Amino acid sequence: MASHYAPLQQLQTDLNNNTVANYNWITPDQFNDMHTGLSGGFTYNGTNYTSGAAKIAQGDNFLSMIIPTIMASQAYQNNGAIVLWWDESEPDGTGNQNDYNHTIGEIVISKLAAPNVNGKPFASTVNLTHSDDLRTMQDIFGVNPATGNAYLGDAANAQGLGSLFVPGAVAPVPEPETYAMLLAGLGLMGFMVRRRKSEQA
Repeated sequence: MASHYAPLQQLQTDLNNNTVANYNWITPDQFNDMHTGLSGGFTYNGTNYTSGAAKIAQGDNFLSMIIPTIMASQAYQNNGAIVLWWDESEPDGTGNQNDYNHTIGEIVISKLAAPNVNGKPFASTVNLTHSDDLRTMQDIFGVNPATGNAYLGDAANAQGLGSLFVPGAVAPVPEPETYAMLLAGLGLMGFMVRRRKSEQA
């Protein structure tokens, strides 16, 4: 709903005050979403990029500012996770780009992520789709069959993102102990989940 929209600047305020909403959707403008390039190209880290490379550099520049901001917050540092995923792959000429032959990236930034293997970042061999992201979000927020709700669309057939995290990291947790943040519309997407430790009386 438009009445729930807020400028991106509000995110910084919410992160500073540790009042981040349970679900936050960030939509960069067209020059930061890796789809529309600036007419004169884009200079990033001292290099001027043009065409498709400029679009990617613009999106990377946006992430280079927003990701550290989130990582510096209490919400992220308290068992938080940032998941980045690209929202589309290149079509193969037949219009088919939604199969496992047209893979897209998904990156987890978290101490709860699956650990490195032999000094290299963990690379899952499990085939995942956006429906796995959806299923995970439904599980986190308790909007799933266990609570009398149905999984949306193909999320019913998905397995979720558990393979990208340490065991139990994305298991359902009742409110108010679960908080999530979703970055989206960048040609890639990500969300941050925070789990509070149980407080002792």
